[in-house]
Amino acid sequence: MKKIFITLILLSFCFQNAYGVDIWDKSQPAGSDSPSTLDDDIGTNNEALDRVLSNYRENCAVYYISASSIGIKAGECVGSNTAGTVRKFRKTTSATTLTWANIDTGAEENSTTYHIYAVMDSADATTFTGMISKNATTPTGATYYKKIGKFYNNSSGNISNNDTLINYNNYYALKLGDWESKSNNTVYQASTDGFVVGYGAPGYNWGIYSDSATPPTTLRQYYQVDAAAHNYGCGMCPIRKGDYWKTVGFTTAVFWISMEREV
Repeated sequence: MKKIFITLILLSFCFQNAYGVDIWDKSQPAGSDSPSTLDDDIGTNNEALDRVLSNYRENCAVYYISASSIGIKAGECVGSNTAGTVRKFRKTTSATTLTWANIDTGAEENSTTYHIYAVMDSADATTFTGMISKNATTPTGATYYKKIGKFYNNSSGNISNNDTLINYNNYYALKLGDWESKSNNTVYQASTDGFVVGYGAPGYNWGIYSDSATPPTTLRQYYQVDAAAHNYGCGMCPIRKGDYWKTVGFTTAVFWISMEREV
């Protein structure tokens, strides 16, 4: 009995509060902790924080500037080495412009998808630089980095300003593009989601066809305009990206307006 009692006393000194890596406990490590447990306590808290901080990014949105340049808006993000064992925290207060001078290796290629990285290699710096790379995971010549976006360089060697320009870990706001005048009874393919808007003269009918075929054969909207001199029929029809569309009948004017992403 005495041996059991002594054993229980000894075991009581071995117990310590345990917490999982899904919890960050700001009270740990405590001043009363045994030095022998510090490595475990600190490591557990570090792992919990790393789950969030490894993916941290605030703004640093990628946006289109021109056919040969891309911008990165001001913001904050965390870059890591390939193994994910070191994190670097950086912040910029002004936009960064990238051109083909910022490609990691080789020269610009047409009909190619490129990835955009924030690079944190400069020692003791507070900001990051930008890099363009064909490599989707590991840019050449960078040690600490975060992939923040991608774009498509089209067959003419122009950076595309459409939905091939992608931001990672960011939300987009949508905006209406410019009004584009179009012709009646002419087939168009929508490069983005958007709307066809038009109106017809008194006494005439007109409609909007749209589907995935060219020419489209599915009637989506139809308008019958009263013959009275003061009556004009107007209408609007949504069109999906990639579908074909055309207006038929008699229209006084036809317009296309695209839906664009705003960063």
